[in-house]
Formats: sequence, C-alpha cells, structure tokens
Amino acid sequence: MRGGRLASISWRDRRTGIETEHQIRNVFIFIGADPETEWLRGCGLALDKHGFVVTGPAAQRAEKRPPGALESSVPGVFAVGDVRSGSVKRVGGAIGEGAAAVALIHEHLSNPAVTARR
Repeated sequence: MRGGRLASISWRDRRTGIETEHQIRNVFIFIGADPETEWLRGCGLALDKHGFVVTGPAAQRAEKRPPGALESSVPGVFAVGDVRSGSVKRVGGAIGEGAAAVALIHEHLSNPAVTARR
C-alpha cells in the first residue's frame, strides 16, 4: 500500500513454492477458472478438452432431437454458468442462464415423450 492505494501484489505458486511480486495499481481476482466436473466423467456427458460441459448444438448425441441451447449431450440434463463450455464466466450471465434453464426444464418435463419414459 502506498498512500492508501494498492502499489504491488505478490503470490505464491503452490506447486513450485515460487513467490512473485509485481508493481500494480489495480487487480481483478478470477478464482475457480477450472471446472469441477471430474465427477461427471463416465456419465455420458460430453465435456470439452478443458472439462467444461458442452451444451447446445455442439453437444451432439444419438437422439434425433437436437439439444436446446443449455442442454447437454444427455437429454434433460442442463448446464449453466461457469461449468458450461462457452459461457461468459460472469455471475450475471450465470443468473440469466439459470433462469432460462428453469424454463427449459419445465418445457422438457412437459413433453409427453419424456413423461412416458418415467
């Protein structure tokens, strides 16, 4: 701190133990950039090369009906926010996607073909 303002920042790489310091006046912290989707592997859900859930037209599947915008490669499974491949990785975006997904889930569940499978 210099004059009540940020003057520098330092961080330590946990893997190497190396500490780095840089002179800086502004900082934006982006924590959690890696998706926590390892538990989804083997579930048939398509993940991109970074582990984010693939949705929409990119989420190809055997079923004839193409997936909706937030729908994954597994029919009726939706992904929103940071975990979704191609998302903007912002809270506001995740909120909007979550609200849209609720409507898509209701639409999916009201489909007679879906209710017949239960």
